[in-house]
Amino acid sequence: MADVLTILRQYNVSKKDIIDREDQVFFGDLAWRKYVKTNYVVWGTGRDGIPKEYYTLDCILFLLKNVHLPHPLYVREAAAGSVPVVRRPDRKDLLSYLNGENQTSASIDKSAPLEIPLQRRA
Repeated sequence: MADVLTILRQYNVSKKDIIDREDQVFFGDLAWRKYVKTNYVVWGTGRDGIPKEYYTLDCILFLLKNVHLPHPLYVREAAAGSVPVVRRPDRKDLLSYLNGENQTSASIDKSAPLEIPLQRRA
């Protein structure tokens, strides 16, 4: 079973519909809770004694929906919506991965615990 970040990338590259409803995000018949952690490590964490943190699905979706905004405006919009932001040092690499320009990223933690998807309710 693939992780949510890989599925998000596949759907973004293929321009398939991602349904964001209430507290869940649907990819076809699979769904994850919005606030599930992905395996993409937040810049500045996981070294020098700082525990690893991971971006959440809603955080990354918000970036994809607002990629057209300059970073300072994106940060303000995210704060207004109480959505965590993708940090500036991660932005280009993460978008390159999600848009299919890069096959992987050094910030993807292959050993991170993965959330099992929910089956879509009819």
